[in-house]
Amino acid sequence: MSAIKNARLNIGVTEEGGENRGKAVEAYLASCVPSLPPGSPWCVAVVRFRLKAAATEFQRTYDVSMPRTGYTPDYVAWAYRTGNWISVSQAKANPELLREGDLVCFHFPQMGRHAHMGVVDKIGDWGVHTVEGNTSPELDDSEFVDRDGDGYYPKVRNWSELGSKGGFIKLDF
Repeated sequence: MSAIKNARLNIGVTEEGGENRGKAVEAYLASCVPSLPPGSPWCVAVVRFRLKAAATEFQRTYDVSMPRTGYTPDYVAWAYRTGNWISVSQAKANPELLREGDLVCFHFPQMGRHAHMGVVDKIGDWGVHTVEGNTSPELDDSEFVDRDGDGYYPKVRNWSELGSKGGFIKLDF
């Protein structure tokens, strides 16, 4: 799964020179179509950057129907449309449906939408290990999902942290 291999490459990248700023963060933001301006949230942008790198590495055409934006709901809508969506309840009942490199999407009821994304690193029957951007290092309070942190970190997520409408996007690379 090249998507996870590529996702692991930038673990530890942190913002520089202000919130949602820095050379690496701005490269992630520029990979979206349209490019996101400096200072924008970047959790989806780093996923987009890494997916693009994985597709290039394997000389594969990036699915023309897949979003290129930095907006989590665009990816979730695409996954529903194409049959690539796996709900938290499906994953919890059948963790074998997931693979390393699939995307994890967090739903925030207070926002009424999916509003954070990462990449699945490892799968357990209790939840998943992920790699996420625009988040904080692991905290003692594991029920807290930080979607406005300062870096790109590995995380351990139990099923409930994804929200009742959270889920996964299956990828084939």
